[in-house]
Amino acid sequence: MSTMSLEVRPARRSEFDAVLSLSTEAFADEAVLSWVVPDPAARRAHIRESFADSLRATVEAEELTIAVTSGGEAVAVSLWHDLDADHRAAMSSEPAEAIGSFDPVARRMRAAATATAARHPAGHHLFLSSMATRPEFRGWGAGAAMLRFGIDRAKAIDVPIYLEASTPQNRRLYLRNGFTDHGSPLALPADGPVLQPMWRSPGK
Repeated sequence: MSTMSLEVRPARRSEFDAVLSLSTEAFADEAVLSWVVPDPAARRAHIRESFADSLRATVEAEELTIAVTSGGEAVAVSLWHDLDADHRAAMSSEPAEAIGSFDPVARRMRAAATATAARHPAGHHLFLSSMATRPEFRGWGAGAAMLRFGIDRAKAIDVPIYLEASTPQNRRLYLRNGFTDHGSPLALPADGPVLQPMWRSPGK
């Protein structure tokens, strides 16, 4: 695989607009989002609208990491959440009722959130909730560079990492970087994607 010179770092507050644009491009064909919003045009609009508030909060918390070329162009993004037992309990106690029960997008979002929350491990860990690269820069090592950045952070604070691989290709990347399968695959309903929970112990 080819590689390029990249700087991996937390996104800055001043970069929010660029990060939102990057996320809209990079996540446009992500497996879970493609299932949640099947229409590509509607999906891009959904990403911009739904990501706007959550991304801002993640940037403020320095939990959003970007990979930047030597020319200053951000080409990939990843979201790393530092979760303790209280955060895990809050995720598990979210209301179970179907939000927007007549809206298929809302139903799929709720189904994905409910299914993944049920499998989310307890205890202090880093949660790599999502990672994506702009299509034209895929295969150049941005994902691996962001993964190494997160692994180094986990090692520094001596905590494990949890994630859910959404494609076989992503799973292979994580396996190469010390992750192991964490339980059986998780199939989302209505012919949704199959997610593989994965775990990386801090000692690796």
